[in-house]
Order: sequence, then C-alpha cells, then structure tokens
Amino acid sequence: MKSQRGFTLIELLVVAAILVTLFAVVTYSIYQSSERRYFSESERLLAWINLIFEHAKLEGAVYGILPSSEAIDSSLTSLHPALYYRREWLETKVPNVFVINHNGYVRFDQDGESLTKSFVVDDTLADKNQALSISNDEVIEIERSPFVIFFPDGYLEPRDIMSLSFPEVNLSFVFKWNSETSTIEVERFDN
Repeated sequence: MKSQRGFTLIELLVVAAILVTLFAVVTYSIYQSSERRYFSESERLLAWINLIFEHAKLEGAVYGILPSSEAIDSSLTSLHPALYYRREWLETKVPNVFVINHNGYVRFDQDGESLTKSFVVDDTLADKNQALSISNDEVIEIERSPFVIFFPDGYLEPRDIMSLSFPEVNLSFVFKWNSETSTIEVERFDN
C-alpha cells in the first residue's frame, strides 16, 4: 500500500468550516464593541440626569440643565447643571459639566419642534446693549434659562427631555419622563 500524502477532502472542509465560524464570531464581536460605546454614552448621560434629579429631591431645590454658553445652533456638545436661587439660574459645580463624547450631540426637541429658538446667551457672548440673532432672525435673550427643570417633589418638565444623537452611525437615544413610574427612560432609535 502507498502511504498517504496531504489531507483528505473531509479534513479540509472541517478546517474551512472552523475558520468561517471564527471569522463570523470575531466580526460580530467587533461590530458589537464598536456600537457599545454609544450605548455607554447614553447610560452615562442618564446617570448624570438622575444625579441632578436626586440633588433636586434631596436638597429641596429646583435644578435645571443649561445649554453650553458657546452653543448657538441646534446641537449641543456639553450640558451644565443649574440651581434656581433668588429668581436666578446659577451654574453649579456638582455634578460636573457633562461633555458628550464620540462626536455625539444633544438636541432639546418637543413634539418635533426644536427649542433652540428660546436659546439664551451669556454676557460673555453678547454685549448687554446688543441683541444676538440666529439665522431665522429671532432675537436671543441675554439671560440664560434651562431646557429641563427638576422639581424637589420628584417631578420634571418637559416630559420629552432630550435626544442624544450620533450622526456617524445614525443612532439616537431619546430621554423621556415616565410619570407613572416617576423615572427617566431611554429609547433607542436607528435613523
């Protein structure tokens, strides 16, 4: 009998099937890990919002979320906590300013209508004697006011808080107030 050289067809097919399976598993895990960072960012924002909400309830004070003073368009890349004190909104140091990572941005929309027309700008951006205008010729007020308000009795306004969007992957997370459970919920939307 002759001695066998090489591999049989069955052995080659088994090795090919194993390689295809490994390639599929690695591809799937890479896709999942790249998308996971966006979920992590939405969870981080939810934790930050809940922290402000807890501060409002524990301190018995009204808190809010201010847009960054540099933002003049409809997309924000940082959010500032604020405390209502003596008829004025004051930025607080606790919790820290929330900076959005991974090229994401936040929009404050309500029923599909952007709330950016009620943007208010800091004294550092506009002279008190001048009015700053947006592209649609609406005047921006000098005094800043929050887009979201947290009351000490466990209520917040507006019901549809905000959306966190990542244009690179066409992914959005919408933060909403659930009045039945008194919690803030996050919904994912693929654009």
